[in-house]
Amino acid sequence: MEAFRTWALSIALAALAGGIVRLLAPKGAVEKSVRVVVAVFLLSAFLSPIITRGGASLDWVFPQMQAPPVNHALQREMAEQMQSAIDIELRNRMRQVLDARGLDGEIALGTSILSDGSIDIVLARVEISHGSNTTGLAAALRHEVGFDVEIVMN
Repeated sequence: MEAFRTWALSIALAALAGGIVRLLAPKGAVEKSVRVVVAVFLLSAFLSPIITRGGASLDWVFPQMQAPPVNHALQREMAEQMQSAIDIELRNRMRQVLDARGLDGEIALGTSILSDGSIDIVLARVEISHGSNTTGLAAALRHEVGFDVEIVMN
């Protein structure tokens, strides 16, 4: 009997809430949409005992979603392509900083793919000839690439 009272109360509260929403909803084009939403809300309140306690299953409406099988070779290939693209982009940015300062240097950059698929920068170095003006170069490189770059004079 308690379940019936709870069900009746939920229908009454749903009807009250639906009525308030319909009163507050603007008239015109939105009114029809609000009526449909309120009707679905009331219908779900009315059918809730059948769906939850009656053992009805909605699996045919919402089938279990399964993730596709993991293709490790494809993941590895994608990570390698990403690593190559990052390597090229970082080298280009470092070269732009050197060119803007009129410096000629060798860029040594090493990246590796970690087990979780992320890319780790293991080496970032710029070799510049001895006697070149490198004032502010480290800060400019850090600003451009987002990490510290070792500057070596040779």
